[in-house]
Amino acid sequence: MPKIATMADSTLLHLRIARLRSQHLTDDTRVTGDVAAVTRSVCAIQAQAFDAARHQVRARSVGLTAAAVDQAFEEERSVVRTWLMRGTLHVCAADDLRWLMDVFGNAINQFGASGRRNLGLDDATCARGVAVIRTALAAGPMARREIRRHLVDAGVLEEPVGQTLVHLLYHAAACGVVCCGPRMGRDDSFVLLDDWVPPSKGPRGGAALAELALRYFGAYGPAGEADFAAWSGLRRSTIRAAMAAIGPELMEFPGSVRGLWTLGPAIPDPDLVRPAVRLLGHFDTYLLGYRRREHLGDAAAEAWIHDGGGGWIRPVICVDGWIAGGWRLEKSSSGIEITVMPFDRISRRADPAIGRETASIGSFLERPARWSRGPLYDAESR
Repeated sequence: MPKIATMADSTLLHLRIARLRSQHLTDDTRVTGDVAAVTRSVCAIQAQAFDAARHQVRARSVGLTAAAVDQAFEEERSVVRTWLMRGTLHVCAADDLRWLMDVFGNAINQFGASGRRNLGLDDATCARGVAVIRTALAAGPMARREIRRHLVDAGVLEEPVGQTLVHLLYHAAACGVVCCGPRMGRDDSFVLLDDWVPPSKGPRGGAALAELALRYFGAYGPAGEADFAAWSGLRRSTIRAAMAAIGPELMEFPGSVRGLWTLGPAIPDPDLVRPAVRLLGHFDTYLLGYRRREHLGDAAAEAWIHDGGGGWIRPVICVDGWIAGGWRLEKSSSGIEITVMPFDRISRRADPAIGRETASIGSFLERPARWSRGPLYDAESR
């Protein structure tokens, strides 16, 4: 059983700060530029909920707004949303999509294979379904409920469709036929990938796998083989091959935790304004980039992150990389209200940094924002 770190454990502070820097979560590493540059800086951003993806962009960028994220996704099409790592929805730079699909396409299809079989979606039915989807989307973006109607009318699916529609769309995306399109009210839409995202040059095969390793250790290091496998969802043999391909560029991270690697040498003692505070939203990659989080938080953090169930990863406040509490955001007629709920007493020394994060969220959402301390979160009472 690995030793559980504490915030006071100075031996792991260097590790946490290094990860904050790799994740572009310190003031001096935040990304300037467009939305695609931010997504590219962490390879891809988890995006089951699009609003959560927006906040991940906010935490790592300077000067962007939620409206800019929407414009990049729906109008400029410089970023695209589809199933990638671990078979989950992600937003990535459009010019990265082709090589990422080269790496993940087959794996995504394998993730969903047993589910399709259990739902009666054999190869012939899937092929018919994909053909119907192609024809339906030839006219442009279409809401999921409309795609459902086309598939039922064609006799591919029967009501009630249940999960068969999702699994069929997942299969079509894994085959490189569709991706997510502009949102239509509360419904997702889909488009033909080749109509929505222009062809782009990029690595393929072993070169694409090596590029994935470069992106991962550049954005998530210090990290180990098990972390890379957990983040990607790829087989260990594939992960080892990817790491071997960039072996000369990986350097072992010094410290009490062995087997962690960085892309190039780690900065021994970065000049960092502390405390470094970030309000991270749902599904943030800082929480999902590693096999375990014992170096980033304790039992209270895990209880908060998963409180409520349903597979949701809840928003957290990080102080010097340590998960020190949770937070929630509420919108009112007067603006944004942020409530911070610590697991233990957060030093008042962090208040100015929390205030700056609150102001950043307000600027990003283009509404006035303020924050307050809520009650301590008691994991044991849950």
